[in-house]
Amino acid sequence: MLKIIFIIFVFSIPSFARQAISGNRYQLLSGVRKQKESMQFWDKKFSGEDYLYGKTPAKFLSENYGYIPLASKVLDVGMGEGRNTVFLARKGYNVTGVDISAIAVRKARRLAAEHGIRINAVVSSMEGFKGENNSFDAILVFYYVDRALNEKLVKWLKPGGILIYESHTKKQKTVTGSEKYEDKYLLKELELLKMFPDLRVLKFEEPLHQKEFTSSIILQKPMS
Repeated sequence: MLKIIFIIFVFSIPSFARQAISGNRYQLLSGVRKQKESMQFWDKKFSGEDYLYGKTPAKFLSENYGYIPLASKVLDVGMGEGRNTVFLARKGYNVTGVDISAIAVRKARRLAAEHGIRINAVVSSMEGFKGENNSFDAILVFYYVDRALNEKLVKWLKPGGILIYESHTKKQKTVTGSEKYEDKYLLKELELLKMFPDLRVLKFEEPLHQKEFTSSIILQKPMS
């Protein structure tokens, strides 16, 4: 049985953040603007040769992917240029990454090729993505806040499946460069503990002592 761990850091020290994900990313990925506008925006954003958010996986994922059983079927929601998708694929997971930007998906495939692997990369909005109920052993949601999607995520998970979710909290607006974030695309304090009431909490972190204000959680769908 997986061990339940709650970690909430309550210390805060002044610091400078790395370049944060813009408020527009939350807005566009969450389907607030028309899909065509979103595609055009992100195609342009991802058009450079460099990887906008790097090639290494999110720290919370790299430290906790062991919660996902080996060889599992995994969905990466709004995968961007594929840093998390490729990381898990390299570990032997069967990963499907979805993003609205064709350019981002192309770069994700390129990143996979750099490591000699192949991924299932899909160009689609999450609103339009046709996931099947009880079809994924695990789902990743990193910096993609769309509360209207939550019910689908739970349905797509198999019984016993794992959901790993991380995003910025409203405190991120106090960080230089993040002032224009829209509140509805940010998490409220401790909100992740309440967003999926039917899932069991395995681990939760909401540190206040780091350069960015994030909330991270690992949940499990009941077996029945």
